[in-house]
Amino acid sequence: MRRSIVITGIGLVTPLGSEVPTLWRRIEAGDSAATPPAHFDAAPFACRVCAEIRGFEPGSYVPEGKLVRLMNREAQLAVAAAHRALEDAGLKRERPYRPEDIGLFGATGLAGLPLAEVAPLIQASARADGRFDPNRFATEGLRAVRPILSFKVLSNMPLCFVSICENLQGPNAVYTPWEGQGAQAIEAAVQALECGEVRSALAGGCDVKTHELAFLALQQQGAFASWRERGAGPTPGEGAAFLILEDEGAAKARGARVHARLSGFSLATRPRESGSKETYARILEAMGLRGQSLTAVVAAGNGDPAVEQAENEALAMLQVRVPMVVQPKKHMGDLFAAAGPAQVGLAAALAARRGGCVLANCFGHGSEQAAFLLEPP
Repeated sequence: MRRSIVITGIGLVTPLGSEVPTLWRRIEAGDSAATPPAHFDAAPFACRVCAEIRGFEPGSYVPEGKLVRLMNREAQLAVAAAHRALEDAGLKRERPYRPEDIGLFGATGLAGLPLAEVAPLIQASARADGRFDPNRFATEGLRAVRPILSFKVLSNMPLCFVSICENLQGPNAVYTPWEGQGAQAIEAAVQALECGEVRSALAGGCDVKTHELAFLALQQQGAFASWRERGAGPTPGEGAAFLILEDEGAAKARGARVHARLSGFSLATRPRESGSKETYARILEAMGLRGQSLTAVVAAGNGDPAVEQAENEALAMLQVRVPMVVQPKKHMGDLFAAAGPAQVGLAAALAARRGGCVLANCFGHGSEQAAFLLEPP
């Protein structure tokens, strides 16, 4: 990287909590948010558990109550995490940057609505034999649902609501739908800062994988294969994670607290064998980690033994020495599009707490693979 980029704000909303100290305490205690789903029967699926957020109140973060009715849960969580990140960075108390100087880069998932919200549309669009009829969809189907459904199904809407609620008017982009896209959002924020396109960037992701349509999509996409084959695997979760990134000089000039410096990252776009140890090793070697000693790794392990084995073998291939390995996905669930930003945020907090270099391995299902290196400022 050409410029020194730092993280000054961390905003998390997860099944294990939203305060970073609380999250670390529960992870270190071995707590797990995995439980049977509260609102549907998971018996037809290979995975029978998920990680849900309990007691979340979006009204605490949304300035107008009528906006809440337009949001799906993904958007509500995104607005909350973005608000917390801006607050943590000190950008809620004062506004050193103009709205057009703050960029917004985020990742979102797909299948963001519970079945109950789209069932009338599905039923009205089906023929007598149960098959989908596009003509009925355009007539009876659309009449069966409220027009505001469109606000809840479009993948860019969570970021749109973040922009509205926080008055962010700078460059923006949305990435979807897997874990690698959360890493892409952070990369886009870094690039925007390095070229001077923005003075600050809010980057992160949000996802909800705790309802039946999400489970159906995950099973069809092969994300539950390890549950079927080995009886263990990723626990679908819900949550959001956003980070405030700034140029280090600008952050210190405004007196901001700096959590960590982003000292390196590597992203492989659609590698041929995305889950192989060779792919992971190439990503890590691109950051110059061969033979290095790290303070800790915020690992990609999500309950799938194959993922954990490939990650460990990649580190061993490069002779990377790591005294501490943390696997937050095993505890708070796999947040998919929000997983990478959550891992980077936790790694930044860990670097500030323990010193040295902390590696966040944002490896996961479906697409791009990435890793980030964090160190104290």
